Amino acid sequence: MKLLIGLGFLALLLALLIVYLEKNNPEKTASWLSFLAINPLLGLLIYMVFGCTPIKRKLFQQKHIPGERLPRLSHQQKQAFLKEEIYIQESIGSKSLSRLLLSKAFAPLSRNNSVSLLHNGQEKFKALLQDLERARDHIHMEYYIFHDDVIGRTIQQILIRKACEGIKVRLVFDGLGSRSLSKDFSKKLKSAGVEIQWFLPLSFPKALFTLNYRNHRKLVVIDGRIGYLGGINIGDEYLSRSSNYGFWRDTHLRIEGTSVHTIQETFFNDWYYLTKEIHREYRYFPKCKTDGEKLVQIIGGGPDSKYEAIKELFFTMLCTAQKEIVVTTPYFIPDESMIMALKTAASRGVSVKIIVQGKPDHRLTFLASSSYFNDLIPSGVEVYQYQKGILHSKVLTIDKEISVVGSANFDIRSFQIDFELSAVIFSSDFAEELVRDQEQDLTDSIQMTQEDLQSRTPLFSFQIALARLLSPLL
Repeated sequence: MKLLIGLGFLALLLALLIVYLEKNNPEKTASWLSFLAINPLLGLLIYMVFGCTPIKRKLFQQKHIPGERLPRLSHQQKQAFLKEEIYIQESIGSKSLSRLLLSKAFAPLSRNNSVSLLHNGQEKFKALLQDLERARDHIHMEYYIFHDDVIGRTIQQILIRKACEGIKVRLVFDGLGSRSLSKDFSKKLKSAGVEIQWFLPLSFPKALFTLNYRNHRKLVVIDGRIGYLGGINIGDEYLSRSSNYGFWRDTHLRIEGTSVHTIQETFFNDWYYLTKEIHREYRYFPKCKTDGEKLVQIIGGGPDSKYEAIKELFFTMLCTAQKEIVVTTPYFIPDESMIMALKTAASRGVSVKIIVQGKPDHRLTFLASSSYFNDLIPSGVEVYQYQKGILHSKVLTIDKEISVVGSANFDIRSFQIDFELSAVIFSSDFAEELVRDQEQDLTDSIQMTQEDLQSRTPLFSFQIALARLLSPLL
């Protein structure tokens, strides 16, 4: 009896502690309390590894370069907006959205960009390999997943050759996503002079407190003039060469112009966090010459930020859309505010379409995503499940006018936990090109109906309910 009373008292203390520490996130609090109710000690351990906001603050309180230029440039542009010295030749919503990104994401707006849409891995790697071969000064790469396979070794050999030519090559690998890379793979790169840093490697015991925070970015900067970002990592599966996954549907961007400097700043912030090195040399931020006229803002998100910038970006776009919203995301795990924004948009008469995986690469996230359809479909939101293969694109378009492409999923992890990078493009022409891709994805999908929801088996309903409970922690 005394043991039970003691365990009950311990569970109460832990519950009060979690309620206090996570008071700004009631959905996450509810999930942690459920773990505590099942097993207080195990619940506390899982909370320390996967939650614990104070640990997050401690980890990333000194991540940014002192005196970094993005906040300074953003402040200058905010003042110019107030004086109406910056003009966006799109809707009033575009101007409001751009000002939001200046305030919450330190994302400077640049207008002299050319942006190429790369469909799937074939187009991305064809362009990337050519640009890597043409590098003349430096190559910076940062990837969540980098595999030692055919495409991985092809890039490895190019980087070794360029480093031997005197090109400065720096690589950042995520400690979890790229954990399969062998020491021999890295040794060959280092022997040629390539600088490698691991983002929060899986070393015990530190990994107990860093495991949940991952660098999910997929970026490349070449000579400070060419930048890549999007959803495609380095691996044969992204070229549809994996027998486990088959066809892989994804989206990536190749950018030339001043916005590449923001991608470069993102890389150097992460590099500073890992090495404490500060780089401000002109060679890394050269004057960009391009015929492009695209308005672009590059937005980085992560647990080092005071604001949930990517969530605020998506939320604002949903609320300002007048005609059409199309969301393409493999992992759809929104919080209550995002659900309300989607339902409200549909109630306003906006066409709202969400394209998600029909064939999952991660079963638990697929189940969690499925649990939200009950909230959305009766409200008029159209939900489609992609059938042609693995859907991995992360795209949001509104009114065929504004579009977002990047590494961020429409889920809580991308909003709060992972380090992400996305591009916001204020261009009707480019948005229409993306929408054509999304329309093709719709033809390769099946629409979920209320009849589908009603025909779910009790077992499947239980599975998605359990996954929904875990969703704030995924």
